[in-house]
Amino acid sequence: MAVDESVAVLSLPASTLERVSRATVQDAVQYFSPDCVTIPGTRTGNAYALARDSAPNRPVIHPQLGHGGGPIEHYRYALETGVHEVSDTASSAETIDLLAVQSRDVLSRLETQLTTGERQTGDNAATFLFVPQLTIDWNPTTLSTTLPNAKQLAAISAALSEPVTVLAGGQPAEYYHEWTLTHNCSSVRVPIAGLGATTRGGSKFAQYTCTTHGSVAAEAVDADRFGLTALHGVGQATAQQLHRRGCETIDDVRNVSVTDLTGLSGIGRTTAEKMHAHADVIESGEPLVLTNKTPVKTRDDRPPICLDIETDGLSPSIIWQFGVYDPATDSHQAFIEKQHPTNPKPVLEAFMTWFLATHGDRTVLTWNGHGFDYRYITQFLNRYCPAYVDAWDDVWTYDLYKWAVRDGNVLLPGRTNKLDHVARALGYESAGTGLTGAQTAVAYQSFMRNPDDPERALDWDRHETYCEDDCRALWHVYEAITDATRRDMTDSGAGGADGRQAGLTDF
Repeated sequence: MAVDESVAVLSLPASTLERVSRATVQDAVQYFSPDCVTIPGTRTGNAYALARDSAPNRPVIHPQLGHGGGPIEHYRYALETGVHEVSDTASSAETIDLLAVQSRDVLSRLETQLTTGERQTGDNAATFLFVPQLTIDWNPTTLSTTLPNAKQLAAISAALSEPVTVLAGGQPAEYYHEWTLTHNCSSVRVPIAGLGATTRGGSKFAQYTCTTHGSVAAEAVDADRFGLTALHGVGQATAQQLHRRGCETIDDVRNVSVTDLTGLSGIGRTTAEKMHAHADVIESGEPLVLTNKTPVKTRDDRPPICLDIETDGLSPSIIWQFGVYDPATDSHQAFIEKQHPTNPKPVLEAFMTWFLATHGDRTVLTWNGHGFDYRYITQFLNRYCPAYVDAWDDVWTYDLYKWAVRDGNVLLPGRTNKLDHVARALGYESAGTGLTGAQTAVAYQSFMRNPDDPERALDWDRHETYCEDDCRALWHVYEAITDATRRDMTDSGAGGADGRQAGLTDF
């Protein structure tokens, strides 16, 4: 499976940096290990200083300060050199350009520079445009949205032959939408991704995988998942008690005895043991299994096969991709609906016929399968292919997320329990497709509406790679858990004085 060339950009919103500790920011930078950092939001020297201190030897993009003598900052990424500031206007091949404007008012100047050739970007790659306080306007009366500076953004995109993606500092990290704009009587498609500067939905840090194809995928994590509050049983009240005892970092907690931790108000022995163990897990990057239970049973010595599905949304009308990874042969098989996007039966029947004929006696493994994959496979079988229902019911199916997280059998180093977050924390190197599950769903919805429009056709190989990546990540997590150290803590209670429990997140 090929890995795409990409640059990792960590967004540390100014509004969040103003109220979190230095240790929290350092923990986030260490966890994400970005190529560069950006600070969306308002102009703030304190936030810039904190980011520079926490991310040494990495470019920090914050043009709002106006440092460097200009309202436009231009950085370039290449595999050999990493991210560096552009000292001249010459373009280069196979690069990713990062352009950041001081404010929306500067977009007209950037448009002029790109149109006249005064500023040039790399050939055959992609440009990512940072607009620190760009926010989509919402009209609650007409229930409609408006993109500010649409004229300038369309002109900038049209001026460049390579893909242009706008990173909007005023939109939450979960926001992604491809706008269709008009420039000189022609349509221009401009993807807009949120940089997470808004406080809606809580404060978040987010890392963006920006690829040479112009795609971008955000890994957003709540800010309180870093620093002391990342630990099992630690909320704000317990974190304050730890601060008073001289603990500033997770590593500091490792150096405090369990007995001393039980001296904290509301912290019992079992919670203190898990808190201490979780500090070891996060610092080492190795999971800890808390029981003697086995996550999966198989009929023979062959490993479980890993299954992932892609749908057109969280309440799907179609399962349009089935991906199966077989660790025994290191092979992946995909079933994708490209011809009948409004008919769920053909792809479902193709998958089921192949699976039952070749792997019907194998154990199947998913991540949150009981909450999604198995649930909808069964639902669609009952409706469209009832002849296969009994055979599917006989298949041994397991959900590693349920066993590890919901049943509390494992402490994991990921700061959320989403599969890609956990896998990366356990050392998995993803394919870097620049896609998220939400983006794949939205892309297929667009294809369903206009299946004959070539502009709506998906990059099928990229979407197949995304699904395969999830399957391989699942196997990586499974191996890490089965190889992990075990410590029987079955009598340990969940949560602590703050009512915080490991695993209450993500789905």
